[in-house]
Amino acid sequence: MDLEENLESLSLNNREETQSGKLWRLKVASNVFFVYHDEDGFGNAIARALNPSPHPYGKVSEVLNLELGGVELNGSVTQLKDKDNLKATMVMLDHLEPSVLPRAIYSVLTKIADAEHMSSTITTIIAPFLVPASKLKLEGRLLTTNSGRLPLYGIQVGPETDVSRAIASKTQKPPPSLQIHYEPLACFLHLVRAANLPTSIIVGQRSQSPFNQALTEDLQTLCEIGELAASATGTYFQREETKANWIPTGKAASGGGGGEPWRAFYG
Repeated sequence: MDLEENLESLSLNNREETQSGKLWRLKVASNVFFVYHDEDGFGNAIARALNPSPHPYGKVSEVLNLELGGVELNGSVTQLKDKDNLKATMVMLDHLEPSVLPRAIYSVLTKIADAEHMSSTITTIIAPFLVPASKLKLEGRLLTTNSGRLPLYGIQVGPETDVSRAIASKTQKPPPSLQIHYEPLACFLHLVRAANLPTSIIVGQRSQSPFNQALTEDLQTLCEIGELAASATGTYFQREETKANWIPTGKAASGGGGGEPWRAFYG
C-alpha cells in the first residue's frame, strides 16, 4: 500500500469515527501550534511558556481523545486568549510509539484541515522541534558550524502566509541534502507535505557540548524557538516557565534509538 492509499484509508477512518461521535470537530484560531510531547519534556516546556500576552490572559484546555484502530491516543487542545481575542490554538500530542505516531499525526492534521475556523485568516500551523544532534545530518555527517552556534532552521510547507514569511525571515533554510532521522519530525514533515497545509516548522539542534554546558545551550535554543514562534503569532513567550518545566535527559541528548519504523508503513 503506497502513501496516498494510506492517507485515504486514514481519512475514511476519521470520517467514520466523526460520524459515530468518537471525534469532535476542532475549533481553531488563525495560528495553530502543533506540539509533540516528547520524552525529554521540550514540548511541555514550550506549551507552558507560550501565552496570549503577558497579562491578562486565559488558556482554556480540554483533553484530545482519539481512537484509531482500537488504540486510544491522548493529547490536549488549548485555546490561547488575551483580553479580547483568541490568539492561537495549541494541539499537543502525547509521546507515542513509532507504530502509532503517523496515525495520530495524520488524524490531527485532518482535524485541523476540517476545523471550524474562528477567523477569516488562513490558518497556519507552527511546529517547534528541538532535535538531538545525531538525528540531523548532511550527507551522513553531523551538522557542524565554525562558530559552534547552530542556527534555527525553518521549513515551510504549503501556501505562504504572513506567519510563515515572518518565521522564514528569521530562520535559515535547511540545505537540500539535510537528512532528518528524528522520528516525530520526519513523520510530521512527511505527512504535512502530503496534506499541503500552510505550515512553518522551526527546528533547533541540541548542543553537543559537555552535559552541564549543553543544558545551558539547549535552554537558550529552546527559548529562541519559543520567542520566534511567539513573535510571529502575536503571542508571548514566558522564559521563566522553561526552567521549571524542562528537565532534559541524557537519553534524549544522545539521540538514542535506531531507524524509522514508521517508514515501513508509509513508504
